[in-house]
Parts: sequence; C-alpha cells; structure tokens
Amino acid sequence: MSLLIQQLEKSKQNKELLSFSVYGEDEKFWCGYVVDYSEDFVAIQHFTKFGKKDGIIVHPVEHFERIDFHDDYVKAMECVVDYSDQIYKPHKIDLSFSQSENFYQSVINQLIGNKDVIVSFEISNNDYYSGYVTEVSEIDFIINCVGKEGEDLGMSLFKIEDITSIHMDDVDNRRRNILFKWRKASL
Repeated sequence: MSLLIQQLEKSKQNKELLSFSVYGEDEKFWCGYVVDYSEDFVAIQHFTKFGKKDGIIVHPVEHFERIDFHDDYVKAMECVVDYSDQIYKPHKIDLSFSQSENFYQSVINQLIGNKDVIVSFEISNNDYYSGYVTEVSEIDFIINCVGKEGEDLGMSLFKIEDITSIHMDDVDNRRRNILFKWRKASL
C-alpha cells in the first residue's frame, strides 16, 4: 500500500484534516478530510478558512502536487474548525465619540488593552495592519500586530494622522483572535 493511500485512509477513518495543493496553482489548495477515495480520485469534505463545512470536492489524485498534514496550517485549521461558532459571534462594542478628540483617536482610546477585539487599520490608503491596541498618545499609537494565521508579529507604531480606515471585530479578525489565543496557549 502506498504512503498516499495510507494517508487518505487515515484521514477518512479519523476525519483528520489534510491540505491539498494542486499542480501549477500556487493559490489553489483545499483543507478538509477524506470522505472517500480510489486510486484515481479523492472526495474531500472541504472547510472554509473560517472552519465551516463548504461542500465536498471530488478531484483527481494525480493533480495534487502535495498533501500536507500535521503542519502548522493544518493544526491552525483544526483549531478554527473547533471554534468556528465563536468566529461568527461578534463582540459587543459600544463606541462613543468624543467631540474634543480626533475621530480616530477617540475610537483607538476606547480599544486600549482590549484583548477580545482585533482591530485592522488601513494606513495611508494602502496597507492594513491588524492587532490589539496597546498604547495611544495624542499623535500616535502602538498595536501588537497579529498575522493572518494568528502569528504574533510584534509591536508597531503608527501616526494617527495616517489612518484612513478602521475595521474592528470582523470575521477575519475574530479568526485571527482565536488563532492568536490558541498559539499563545500552546507555547
């Protein structure tokens, strides 16, 4: 029995997640467990990046460049699947705007130290940075940046005047929050 067939069978029997990468498609991969397989085809219970079941994909085995398992992404997806209901539960955020402060500064001040809400800041109509607000002054602020897969990217300082948009507690950021907390607990 080939190693491929052994891994497909293990996934099918134990509902272990695998990540399937397709030849020539750098961005095309699926994460899920095997529902059934033959020597030529595999049926995968696919999950969205938010951990919800997203149908079954039937694909030729020969088109997979590689199948990953027990790697960081698959482990993170196991966490996301386990906590998918929480990812879709928004936090209650009561914002009140101060007339004496800059609008963005007023929002940031209300989020200092909140470890339940990850905030994304668009800076200079260009890039987004996501994380927890740790400190604020009248002209700048610091966030503990969090990567797409919950990685702790360290602290970054930005000028308040460079903010062009703030997004908080959206589904992507709730996913980041779950993964950040999972990573910190597993260190």
